[in-house]
Amino acid sequence: MPEPNNILNELLHSGSKKAYEAFFKHYYQDLFLWANSILKNTEASEDIVQEFFICFWEKKKYKSVTSNLQSYIYRAVKNACLNYLQREKKLIHDLEYLEEKESAPKVNEQVIENSQHIHSAINELPEKCKQVFMLCCVSGYTYNEAAEILGVSMNTVRTHMVRAFKMLREKLKSPHLFYMLFFHE
Repeated sequence: MPEPNNILNELLHSGSKKAYEAFFKHYYQDLFLWANSILKNTEASEDIVQEFFICFWEKKKYKSVTSNLQSYIYRAVKNACLNYLQREKKLIHDLEYLEEKESAPKVNEQVIENSQHIHSAINELPEKCKQVFMLCCVSGYTYNEAAEILGVSMNTVRTHMVRAFKMLREKLKSPHLFYMLFFHE
């Protein structure tokens, strides 16, 4: 088996598929086991590790590794696992909240009206602002993750979020409605 630094050097100098395949074969099993030790979910672990390798190759992430390759890849997979767990936790919370609301005997008309007003305000955002807002505030992605997904810089994501918040504050007028975007009652 080639040494990790030799694999990185080969990737940096040639960028060849052969070097990438050696990298993949050398690390896939260990990264999968690492991810699975965090997630305790084989399917999610496989998905995360495969996504890491795809991103690492397609976006040429190996060019940004300046220190220890092994530390970098394990940290990247760990962070992806932690982000996955955070999104899962939010999804479970949202589902429990919806189930709780569905089981309520009578839904408050004011809540429905407020929700419609909020959804309307979000839908009136410019397309890119809305896309960034939905990724960051609804789906729970970080600014960095949203930037990667959309293929833009983190500053662009930040700018869109500032614009989205400003527009929503103006459209919703009521601070109560604006805060309902972020907090469940």
